[in-house]
Amino acid sequence: MLLYQKIQKYIQTHIANGELAIGDKLPSERALQEHFNSTRITVREALNRLEAEGLIYSQKRRGWFVTPNKLKWRPATKVNFYQLAQEQGFTPNTHVLSIEKQENVSLNQHFSGDTLYKIERVRSLDGRPIMFEQINCDASRFDDLESQPLNGSITTIMTSHYHVDINNEECVISVTVLPDDVAKSLEKNSGAPCLKVIRQRFESSGILIDYNIEYWLHDAIEMIVIGQ
Repeated sequence: MLLYQKIQKYIQTHIANGELAIGDKLPSERALQEHFNSTRITVREALNRLEAEGLIYSQKRRGWFVTPNKLKWRPATKVNFYQLAQEQGFTPNTHVLSIEKQENVSLNQHFSGDTLYKIERVRSLDGRPIMFEQINCDASRFDDLESQPLNGSITTIMTSHYHVDINNEECVISVTVLPDDVAKSLEKNSGAPCLKVIRQRFESSGILIDYNIEYWLHDAIEMIVIGQ
């Protein structure tokens, strides 16, 4: 057994027997180096492999932790993040990073309006940032959107304030790595693995309501698909 595998097994055993519980902080990389008379590269190899498996996760300047339970999500159904999280025993939170108007250039194949709102937010579970999202919608359709409480459910705002009926949505899901700016917002290192979700939501008439790009930490979400 290679040394990095011994370090992996050591951490896995401590988690399995309860010595390290959900949310617990792991020994520091330096402590693991000294314990195994190892190099930083070897320790990081073991930790990165455990993170890729979803067993542990890292946060910048804070260290490594045992991964919490995952949010169970059915991508084929309409999602209310707050309701979904609360039903599963999590405490959700949303932090608005920015909202701005921009010319409809890159998304002009999706929207007919000349100006779009672009909203960027970070969503957290139990204080841990797990998802970055960019929401794009027609500014003329949602006039004065910036005055609304955007740290809550935008779906609710669109439904109650703008009388929009979101009838269906389409999702394209891929495996990739976090872009630099997204990684910073999620307190991760650049290039960390993630799930990228491109979500389009429509009215019953087929008109596009919003075009969203989401980056989910891969170890924070569990997708469930039930065939009909």
